[in-house]
Amino acid sequence: MASRKRRRENESVPETPIAWTLPADLLLEIISRSEPRTLIRCAATSKLLRREILSPSFIGQVSHQAAPCVLAHLTYDENKHLALVHPITHVAASFCDDILSGPFLSRHAVSLFDQYSVVVSRRGLILLRRRTIKYPRELDENRCFYLCVYDPLSASQTFYSEPPGISSYCEYVLLTAADGIKCSILLVAIDHYGSSLKVQTASSCGTWSPVTGCDNHLPWWSIKTRSDPAVLNGGIIHWMENSCKEILSYDASTGKTGTVELPPTNGNVYQLHLATSSDGKMLKLLAIERFIMSVWLQLPVSTAGGSGWSLEAVINIEEKLRSLDPAIIDSQKPIKFKGFGKRSGEVVLLRVCVDGYMDTVIVFDLETMEMRKQKRGCSLLEIDLPSRLETMKIFL
Repeated sequence: MASRKRRRENESVPETPIAWTLPADLLLEIISRSEPRTLIRCAATSKLLRREILSPSFIGQVSHQAAPCVLAHLTYDENKHLALVHPITHVAASFCDDILSGPFLSRHAVSLFDQYSVVVSRRGLILLRRRTIKYPRELDENRCFYLCVYDPLSASQTFYSEPPGISSYCEYVLLTAADGIKCSILLVAIDHYGSSLKVQTASSCGTWSPVTGCDNHLPWWSIKTRSDPAVLNGGIIHWMENSCKEILSYDASTGKTGTVELPPTNGNVYQLHLATSSDGKMLKLLAIERFIMSVWLQLPVSTAGGSGWSLEAVINIEEKLRSLDPAIIDSQKPIKFKGFGKRSGEVVLLRVCVDGYMDTVIVFDLETMEMRKQKRGCSLLEIDLPSRLETMKIFL
């Protein structure tokens, strides 16, 4: 009897399931106190949670530990691959040194950057191209690793083969879900050196699409390639044309091409900088002539048929430059845009000539009017935390 009683006592009794679901406000409070990598992983768990994390109020809440947007130079310094460019604040410096620099200093990343060079960077992702690639049959497998999209926040890598149908001298544009396209990553390879435009695209799966061509007699061979193109929502890519007569556009979703007339400016192509509005819906053009910078914003289609511009601001930077370095004012060389900065055009890099022969790079914030000299770096990386969160895949 005793053994039977002990058996009954040892029999498993089904436990009542415990509801582990936390209130949304408490869950968001916990996430806001986490490091940025944990924040990004949480944003990838569900669309509902991502929407709450992407809200302006939440981004403002976490900005005390992770700057919403930073500009940093990739350098060749083996001890510090990232050098902060903007903003120069304690939060941004801590975010750059403690969070972003870690993946770059890892053994795997160092090996990657030894074999690959930076092609372009957009929305926190970096496109790398293999430095040397040999084509003997025994090394054909290298072709499968010709390109790599690297995420410095998560240290993830996506490899691509060389585009099989177009010239090896093609230009690349890296689009993400934050650009309003239907996939997390879209790599666009553009060959504009012939009489027509040839395009191939590849998503995160790594497979290249068939070549599409556009023979519409637009001067694609003359687009400015020494600066990042401006990309409007929906993946519409815009380049400045070298003669400064017009802007050429290509819609990566539909394949349509077009032109945009420029506002009345007198500068050459290096004194013009193409960007977008902060919401990515309209083009923005910055022009500089001597010490006067003009900011133009494209008018909506309903107002002027898509070809009109509004002069938003005129900024005289002479006194700022004089206080920074009087030798800049004495120089007769024109001030030029370096071609990179925040895609919204709120922060730009200027090239000025000092003592008649030496170029100096200046960082200019159009919102705060702050200006300072900047050491040169290898390539400029913009880490935009809200954009990076939008690009994350849903894995649950």
